[in-house]
Amino acid sequence: MDIGELTQLSETMHTRKRPKTRSAYEGAWRRFRRWCAARDFETDDPFVVGLYLIGRYEAGLSLATLSMDRNAIRYHHDMGIQPSPTEHVIVKNVLAGLRGRAREDGRPQPRQARGITAERFRRIRETAHKPRKQGSGLESEERARRRAALEVALIAVMRDAMLRRGEAVALRWSDVAFRPDGTAWVVVRESKTSAEPAVQHIRKGAADAVRLIMPEDPDPRARVFGYTTPASVTKRIKRACAAAGLGEKGYSGHSPRVGMAQDLAANGAALPAVMVAGRWQSPEMPARYARKLRADRSAVAALPED
Repeated sequence: MDIGELTQLSETMHTRKRPKTRSAYEGAWRRFRRWCAARDFETDDPFVVGLYLIGRYEAGLSLATLSMDRNAIRYHHDMGIQPSPTEHVIVKNVLAGLRGRAREDGRPQPRQARGITAERFRRIRETAHKPRKQGSGLESEERARRRAALEVALIAVMRDAMLRRGEAVALRWSDVAFRPDGTAWVVVRESKTSAEPAVQHIRKGAADAVRLIMPEDPDPRARVFGYTTPASVTKRIKRACAAAGLGEKGYSGHSPRVGMAQDLAANGAALPAVMVAGRWQSPEMPARYARKLRADRSAVAALPED
């Protein structure tokens, strides 16, 4: 592959980013370049990137904003087919140090959703059909059955396909393909990080759950789950978790995706495999999701009590 082909590939990857993501990265990159130009600094120096992130932190910017800054700098170096200074140990240590300072300073920490793991999903399936409070009474058994089928299908597909909330909302019947072996494929037309479609596998259990809610002659353009906003997906998942006795705090629309990442890690999947399954472009989030699992599987955790 020559330099022309590499450049073309880089431009293709650029167009696969969602316009909103590209716009955010371009704004962050312009700010970084202006900051460097004012000080006669080079944009490809890891010391400079570290100083920039420290300055942003001291100016009151959040850890999430600093992470986005780093991603934008890395993205623009990748676009130019150049080594990114953000991968240098200096930058990694700066960010680790800033996270520690943020805890000491009492700054809000990025919250991790509690994962709906296989065990928690089992509890949801066992309790979803039970009538819940509706107004001054309870749901009818038929209404509870239909609601339970929708909740189970939603969470099963979001777990297996590792869907984000918006991706679940956007899923249409034309995006679901049932396979002869009982499994299915779902097409993610556009994601948070890419405008390029992705095909995700769902296992037989999830495919069966989708069949239960599928109309006899579904409109290909109709939404599979019927929800129109990501917030409605979050609300439904929280209610299902509370009804299953999993608690009301910590669960969100990201919980199925987080739970599957934790299950994959617990099953021995390597971090790159988890990144591919969840379509993550950075190892930071899946590594964070698996962090507690790594502690539970450490040599000390396996040591018998004294």
